[in-house]
Amino acid sequence: MKYNDSDNQLNEDTKLIISKMEKELKSKDKEIDTLKKRLAFLENQVLNKNRKIFGSSSEQMDSAQLSIFNEPEKLHDPKMGEPELEEVVYVRAKPSKNTGKKDNLSNLEKVTIEHKLKEGQDSCNECGNPLKIIGKKSKEILKYIPAKLYIEEHITYSYACRSCDDLKTNIITASAPKTLLRKSMASNDILSHVISLKYQYALPLYRQETYFKMLGANLSRQTLSNWIMSVSNELLCVFDLMKEQLIKSNYIQADETTLKVIHDKGKESKSKKYMWLYKTAGDNKKIVLYDYQNTRSSSCPKKFLKNFSGCLQTDGYDGYNKVENIKRLYCLAHIRRKYYEIIVNLNEEALKKSRGVIGFNLCEKIYKLEKSIREKYSEAEDYYKLRYDIRLEKLKPLLEEFKEYVDIEIKDALPKSPLGKALEYSKKLLPKMETILEDGSLEIDNNGAERAIKPFVIGRKNWLFSNTSKGAMASALIYSIIETAKANDLVVEKYLLYLMNEISKLEDIERTKENLLELMPWSNMLPEELKIEKKK
Repeated sequence: MKYNDSDNQLNEDTKLIISKMEKELKSKDKEIDTLKKRLAFLENQVLNKNRKIFGSSSEQMDSAQLSIFNEPEKLHDPKMGEPELEEVVYVRAKPSKNTGKKDNLSNLEKVTIEHKLKEGQDSCNECGNPLKIIGKKSKEILKYIPAKLYIEEHITYSYACRSCDDLKTNIITASAPKTLLRKSMASNDILSHVISLKYQYALPLYRQETYFKMLGANLSRQTLSNWIMSVSNELLCVFDLMKEQLIKSNYIQADETTLKVIHDKGKESKSKKYMWLYKTAGDNKKIVLYDYQNTRSSSCPKKFLKNFSGCLQTDGYDGYNKVENIKRLYCLAHIRRKYYEIIVNLNEEALKKSRGVIGFNLCEKIYKLEKSIREKYSEAEDYYKLRYDIRLEKLKPLLEEFKEYVDIEIKDALPKSPLGKALEYSKKLLPKMETILEDGSLEIDNNGAERAIKPFVIGRKNWLFSNTSKGAMASALIYSIIETAKANDLVVEKYLLYLMNEISKLEDIERTKENLLELMPWSNMLPEELKIEKKK
């Protein structure tokens, strides 16, 4: 068969059309693939947002799901026995380890009331002889005495010697108890109660107004607010000393969260305000400090930690990089969270294909190692030394494996995909995680700071905003004292009352470092009744 030139041209045109269509198909396939990935990313974002709003805050994964990716021995423990039923016996002299009703209430005062037959009822209806006690039974009832407000009037008398000519030089006035706010009618008792209700139990002042009204006192929110502001001014010396002690430590954890502030004109500030948190960790004194600032600028931690020289542990926020003379340590929990958010919404089939599971499981291995060290050696005197040695042996290879995984996976991962972002975040933070190998007192994550800032976040949900910047700064100071007291296992309201009573006795010139150190929440000079009795 012969082909003419027109046939050859037709074949060439056909080839060009086919080639063009193939290119278009490839382009469309690529576009469809990109759109699918984009859709999956957006679906994952929506699911994560819904989980944060409606779901559990725990980041624990179902071990049954992840077991297909882990070693068979991951959860194997041959020493663990079968569950047993335990007979609970309450002995008041030696409390049980169970957290039953009597265990929790064993420290309360106990009043015994005996119920016996009245005279005339204690004789037998048949023969008339006196009845004798043949047994008894006991029932304990938890009673509540409602709070009571009353006015305490203090009248001080002045005395003089009538025999002396100069009466002015011989006048003696009886002393009356001093209060923290000397020109106010507020007692230290009511101040400590108001502050504890607002900052420990997150009860806003408008609710406290109703609460006190129920007790028969009309105390406006303005009055309560004025009291709190005045107390914060009086306790500024305590905050300053706590900050001085925090700066002297060698290991600090930090975090920050947002805050709404209303301007004096009554309008909400357009820019976000921030509450920064700094706390000691390791073997240092237990100190928790809040610092209110207008911005999230790096100048905030740089200024607050100006004279600090040690290890600073935070999340991956770059703002902390400007702090001078420090060694950075990042948080494994924040790294782990990136991988958790990738896999939490995946089904079993998708989990098998996800490369993010590998990163999550590496985090789990590290946490399992840390948990085993803590459970085995936490009571040992040289715990930190033991932890340091074990980390060098077992944690260092895990960190190296993690970095190797990130370096390999990041080459093929899409930069804007959840996995790409997790890998990029890990690549930035993992090198500084090696700081953990230098000191056994350092923690693997920054969860201590996140737990310490949580009371403020809970309070923020109740009172929503601060009226002014001054109010936010006052709140920061009072939160600092309360959270430091809690960190040192003190009964907050009792400690606040004790602190106010002792400072009330001191003139301004007497509020020196030497006098105040004995009043700090970590002081060994504090009365035993201020401390929470630990369960035996």
